[in-house]
Amino acid sequence: TGGKDRRSGLILTIPLCLEQTSMDELSVTLDYLLSIPSEKCKARGFTVIVDGRKSQWNVVKTVVLMLQNVVPAEVSLVCVVKPDEFWDKKVTHFCFWKEKDRLGFEVILVSANKLTRYIEPCQLTEDFGGTLTYDHMDWLNKRLVFEKFTKESTSLLDELALINNGSDKGTQQEKERSIDLNFLPSVDPETVLQTGHELLSELQQRRFNGSDGGVSWSPMDDELLAQPQVMKLLDSLREQYTRYQEVCRQRSKRTQLEEIQQKVMQVVNWLEGPGSEQLRTQWGIGDSIRASQALQQKHEEIESQHSEWFAVYVELNQQIAALLNAGDEEDLVELKALQQQLSDVCYRQASQLEFRQNLLQAALEFHSVAQDLSQQLDGLLGMLCVDVAPADGASIQQTLKLLEEKLKSV
Repeated sequence: TGGKDRRSGLILTIPLCLEQTSMDELSVTLDYLLSIPSEKCKARGFTVIVDGRKSQWNVVKTVVLMLQNVVPAEVSLVCVVKPDEFWDKKVTHFCFWKEKDRLGFEVILVSANKLTRYIEPCQLTEDFGGTLTYDHMDWLNKRLVFEKFTKESTSLLDELALINNGSDKGTQQEKERSIDLNFLPSVDPETVLQTGHELLSELQQRRFNGSDGGVSWSPMDDELLAQPQVMKLLDSLREQYTRYQEVCRQRSKRTQLEEIQQKVMQVVNWLEGPGSEQLRTQWGIGDSIRASQALQQKHEEIESQHSEWFAVYVELNQQIAALLNAGDEEDLVELKALQQQLSDVCYRQASQLEFRQNLLQAALEFHSVAQDLSQQLDGLLGMLCVDVAPADGASIQQTLKLLEEKLKSV
């Protein structure tokens, strides 16, 4: 309960009840309780209160004898609280005081109201007429949270250390395999950290949650002992979690970089492969306006396909630029090389597309002029090939004027 005897030894209370008491369970419980205090606390010894007011004498005797095996070295005094109606003296003939040397501790039979002769009232709970404030369920809940946090945080620390150490050693391929296999912890670090902070706050407070009047209280030794354990675990968790977050960041960055590299190669491979092949097969200019227009339409289809890849190029260029602005020094060279490779290929292909487009436009204009010239020459040739009978000077003058106009037009 946190109460102490006059030698500052901890008080261990064993409340027995009317139901059958399992000695195995009691032994396990005592082993557990005795594992909580520090060695320094244990060295001061324990005073054990065996509350036998609701139990049988033979059970009490068995419990006292059991203490010899469970905690003989640490027990200095055992107070057996007897019921108001004392057990039949015929069955209490067992004299504990005669067995002191064999037991290793002193045993006294005492009524509840006389217990204060051996232990100060302020160190006894209300059950024994004392004033010590103690809420067993509150202690139990805190203890369960503490043990759950201790178990989870210890397991999580091992997992995070494995992940973090795996990312620091070995080849890149080994790193990736190690991280992929053991990357996600079994429990959420944020949740465990939050639980730890809440538990530490609960342990550090100086007011008892269960008391209606808000009476001040001092935390028990096991709670004081738990505080440095929780703080140490929290510090270790924060350190490993910070390293883990950095590992995640590096892994995310590496994944993003690999995705960008993969997309860059897709763009480059298409432009240098199928895209370039399309342009290589389109080399003619056509022998007429209609033929040039057909080639222009084909070229527009090729440009449309290229536009889809150029859109990917623009998006990739923006992503690379963003990474360059926020990137680490080690990634700058690789990112700039990717950006340069992508830009070179795209600009070269765009240049070839523009050249082809200009050539087809010039060919169309050429065929248009050639067609117009051909028509003009056909008209001139028609005049020259027709026999003209000069009727008079005026008609000759008129024919010459028409011929000059045709020549001027050509």
